[in-house]
Amino acid sequence: MRTLAQFVRRWGLELALVACAAHLGWLVYAAAYPNEPGMVASQRNSGFPDTYIGRIHLELTSPNHYVTLTWAGPDTARQDAGPFPSSPGAGWGTNDCNDSVESNCPDSRCTPKGMRKVEGFTDHLEDTPQHRYVTWIDKRRAIGFHSCMWVERYPASAGCVRLEPHAARLIYDNSIVGKTEIVIDGTWTNPNVRSREQGAKSRGIGK
Repeated sequence: MRTLAQFVRRWGLELALVACAAHLGWLVYAAAYPNEPGMVASQRNSGFPDTYIGRIHLELTSPNHYVTLTWAGPDTARQDAGPFPSSPGAGWGTNDCNDSVESNCPDSRCTPKGMRKVEGFTDHLEDTPQHRYVTWIDKRRAIGFHSCMWVERYPASAGCVRLEPHAARLIYDNSIVGKTEIVIDGTWTNPNVRSREQGAKSRGIGK
């Protein structure tokens, strides 16, 4: 006849296994059907890492600041290349983020122009955890591509590149550190100048 201790040990172990299986099932479900704002299911292509994003091109010209992807590998034809609208760094309002040197200064609040390679990934920004799927452009300056629920049609960030969640996760899931190139060029427009011009037009000045 089994003692009470044996009964507890047996059923305790079985309940623990059931709980672990239930938790694992929930994780799988949550990954496939995310319900938190800004979360999307995995966008990793089935051929990764043989098929991956070879180049991320950000063209800074307003109003779309398009991000276009160039894929590398054997299965490039089936991949989503964009273009995806984005919102880059706004600067301080008094500096010129169109200048390559200024855009790469540590405190400029600009998206850095030029060519570099992906420096890493993190699940979300530390100060704003709703901004997910971060692909680092310049890790030292904490500047990267990341998701945003609302992507402005003008430069609005402190240097990062805001993307709608699908595009941010696509880049996050299919880029390779030290291998995926990032090219940032085009003509940046000061959003403060834009606001002043629109205000003048609304008052009938400088049409």
